[in-house]
This record gives sequence, structure tokens and C-alpha cells, in this order.
Amino acid sequence: MPGPQAVDARYEVELYCGRCSRTTAHLVTPGTGGLSRVLCVRCGRAVAVDTLQFMEQYVDSVVRRVLAKPFEMTTEFTRHPREFITRFPGRVLTKPFRVAAELRATMDIVRPRPRHARRSVPVLPAPGELPSAERHCQVLLSAPLLWAHTADEILDAARDLGYDGVEVWAYQLLRDGTDAVLLGEKARSRGLMLTLHALSWDLNPSSYLEPIRAASLEALHQSVDAAARLRAGLVVMHPGHTTAPHDSAEMYWPRLIGAVREIADDAAGHGIQVGVEHMEPRQGEYVITAADINYLVREVDRANVGAVVDIAHIPWGEDERAFIAQIERLVHVHLSDADEARLHLPLGQGARDLAGALGALHGFRGTITVEGFSIGAGLDLARWNKARFEELWRESAGPS
Repeated sequence: MPGPQAVDARYEVELYCGRCSRTTAHLVTPGTGGLSRVLCVRCGRAVAVDTLQFMEQYVDSVVRRVLAKPFEMTTEFTRHPREFITRFPGRVLTKPFRVAAELRATMDIVRPRPRHARRSVPVLPAPGELPSAERHCQVLLSAPLLWAHTADEILDAARDLGYDGVEVWAYQLLRDGTDAVLLGEKARSRGLMLTLHALSWDLNPSSYLEPIRAASLEALHQSVDAAARLRAGLVVMHPGHTTAPHDSAEMYWPRLIGAVREIADDAAGHGIQVGVEHMEPRQGEYVITAADINYLVREVDRANVGAVVDIAHIPWGEDERAFIAQIERLVHVHLSDADEARLHLPLGQGARDLAGALGALHGFRGTITVEGFSIGAGLDLARWNKARFEELWRESAGPS
């Protein structure tokens, strides 16, 4: 299996995007022939520029922000004086560090690098805007990328970073006591679509312990109800696992098929699709391979049931593109990186062939959720994953 594509360096800077008509985060990647690729994290617009042209644009954006800052601060103080005064000391203390980080990025961009350090760089044409990489699917932010944030903050981040929507986790709704109806309305007002990841932790809908199975099914029905209140079009559920560690999977299939049918029939009454996710190879799991998930979907035999491919869960050593090609009824994709020991890593920080996997999805018209988990506050991981997704999608489309 191919290892991760190593790139000499990437730099994140704030630049004005002509397509977004605003200042957005950009990912700068040194390329061939003294050029760099400058890619808008929000809209995916990519431009090949020489160093001088890029630095002129970069300095121009810095000057714009410096000139605008006094007016922004005056407006902020006028509208929210108490909040402004409370936050001002902290902003003053952290500003030198932000400036230093930006200056360091600037110097790194213009400083010559030894040729031997470049193991993989994008091949770029003459300076100018690069052709768009056509995409029919929609890209969603997985809510656990912003685990410490409120629902409103997650929606705002998804909109500002250019995601098409959010995959809400039912557990977060319960944890925070979120009003699902109101959250759905707020998402639509921001132009975002929603899917729901059903409750899964501690559940086993195919358990041979009947109280566990019943409680798991009840929790999944609650998730369908939450999706209906959100007006989400898709619920993602995990399959069950064996009760005893060394049980044969064969004895569990009828119980799982019956459970998925029950949830699917409930969801169909709300016009909701159900996606069943295959799991990673580990003790107790028995829906692992493409053949496993295809068998389950066929046996459930419901029009609103399909397969969810999780790129991180694909058995290690299998070709990602080939795995995806085997799926008979693909309705949704979970995208994150992985290596032999860790799952759900930030994109580009594992050893999955992510460009190959995305190459298999160029005709896909469903939804792709970028997954991961960040326990602390901040948008860094969500922004990084969106930027790398745009890079990888472009790479998966072939030469510009």
C-alpha cells in the first residue's frame, strides 16, 4: 500500500480570495519551477503563482487587515462594549505571538530550501488560476472535530470553512440538551445540510443479551426521531458485534438483519435514509469487509438502506480504491486518515492512499463526512482537514 505523500512544506496564511470575495485561510504548497500553489481552504480555488506575485498578494492582504483593524475594533466596541473590554487584555497579550507566527511563515515561504528535502511537490503549469476539480458530492464536517464547541459554533465554523454541511452526533445533542428542531432551522438558515450519526457507544443491537439489544434498539429509534426533528436526510448507524468474544458471526446475522430492518422501517416513515457503517477488524466485529456490508444491505432489503464506507476502517493492506469499487449500494462516506496502529487521524498524517480513495468517488453524488476528534477548543483541525481535502480532491483528479 502506498505510504503518505510527503510534501516539503505547507503554509497556512490569510489571503483575499477572488472567488469568495473575502479574506480566507489559504494553504500554500511549494511546487515545481519556482511556483507555488495557493489554495483557498473555503472554496478550493487554486492558483499557481511565482514567489514575487504571491508575496505581493500576501503583503497586500496584511496591509488591508492592518488598515481595517481600527475600524473593526471601533465597531466591535460600539456594538458589544462589555464583551470587547473583557476580551481586550487577552488579545493584547496574544497578538505578538500571532504576529511572530505570521512573520515566521512569511520567512519560511521566501527562504530557499535544500533541493534534497523535497520528496513530493505538485507539478504546476504557468502562473494563473488552476482549473476547478469538478465535484458532485457534498462534503460535511463531523461534529466531533469541534467536540468542545457549542452547536451554533459548529454550524458557523462549517459555513465559514466552506463545508456543505455537518454530521451531527446524537450523543452531542443529548450531552448538551440541544433543541434538534431549532438546530435544524439554524443549519438551513446558513445554507447547510445535516446528517446524523446515531448513538453507537455502549450499544449492540445484535446482542444475545436481550435487555442490551432492546436498549440499543430504543437508542437507535431515539436517533431516528432526532434526525426527523433535525430534518436530516440520513442516519448513520453502527452494526452490532458479538456478545461473547469468540462466538461465530453466523449466529448473529439474523439478529442484526432484523434490527436494521426495524430501524429502516422507522426511518422510512420520516423519509430518512439509513446508512450502515462497516467496522474495523477487531475482536467482536463481524461487518468488516465489502462482502460483509453488501450481504447485510441485500438481506435487509429495504429501499432506504445503504452502505457507509469508512476509509479508516478498511482492513489494513487492502487497496482503498478497490474496496470502494466493490460496494454495491454506497450512500455515504467517512473520510479520515489512519496507520497500522491508529484510526481517524487528520488527513495526510497517516498512511492511507486518500487520493486513490477519493479518485474512486469522483462520480459519487452522495455525502462525504470528514471525520476526526478534537477534545480542545479551536478550529485548527477542522480547517486543516478541509484544506487537505481540497488538495487531495485536486490530486485525485489528476494533473491540472
